[in-house]
Amino acid sequence: MTIKRMADLSSRLMTSISLGLCVATLIVFSPLPFVSLLLMFFVAGISAIGIWEYAQLAIAKKRHPAKRLMIAIAILEVIALYISLVFVDLPQLPILVVALGVIAFSIHRFKRVTGALNEIAIEFFGIIYVAVPLSLILGVLYPNPHQGFPQEGRWWLLYLIVVTKITDVGAYFVGRLWGKNKLCPSLSPQKTVEGAIAGFIGAVCASIAIHKLAVYMQAEWFHLSFSEAVWLGMLIGILGQVGDLAESLLKRDAVVKDSNALPGLGGVLDMVDSLLFTTPIVYFFLRMH
Repeated sequence: MTIKRMADLSSRLMTSISLGLCVATLIVFSPLPFVSLLLMFFVAGISAIGIWEYAQLAIAKKRHPAKRLMIAIAILEVIALYISLVFVDLPQLPILVVALGVIAFSIHRFKRVTGALNEIAIEFFGIIYVAVPLSLILGVLYPNPHQGFPQEGRWWLLYLIVVTKITDVGAYFVGRLWGKNKLCPSLSPQKTVEGAIAGFIGAVCASIAIHKLAVYMQAEWFHLSFSEAVWLGMLIGILGQVGDLAESLLKRDAVVKDSNALPGLGGVLDMVDSLLFTTPIVYFFLRMH
């Protein structure tokens, strides 16, 4: 069993590194219009897969969500967010897509009244839980649409991913090596209080480190004070782990181990669960900054 776990961990690590390098390449060249379109389609694809996985969890609970309609709304939500960044006169377009999604879900149930309340709620929650946060990744990458596509967003997306993933990595390894007190055994038996504390501290330290690096490089286009680095790192350190547990909650209720069976990855939701809760925080921080 231990050998199998190590093999699975090694496979996931190699796949994650390869995928990370591809994403990093896209981010580096993200100011280019063609690459920005590729990023939009990439995020839309991830969102579509995430919605499909979410729908499979609902199906495991004997529900019948409109998978194709959900996927279509999810893709439109990402496209709408991108369009709102390019055309600043359309900032409310993503909200309109969500509203139209609710209307579409309702119309779809006109011929099947039984269970409509549950099904529409499941479908709407899926869009809010998966598609909206993932679309906001583009908002983090391009934080000032009225000034075009500034390079500053690449630092912010790097900040979001690094701080969030260090939370995951710190919690995982410290929990495995020294964890004794279970954090929430009903959701994730492997997670420990010690790991959660390590993940929280790791997030704050990573946030401060990126702040210090920006100061050292005199990066005037990356505005993050020391106090902001501390409290934003604290929020990410908490919400990243809450996002992980939230996805575990859905999987445990559906009685499944992974949200998908992608080679070397498991599921898209397993990969982005923490980002679903941390991305909106960074996005709104940039909007209010």
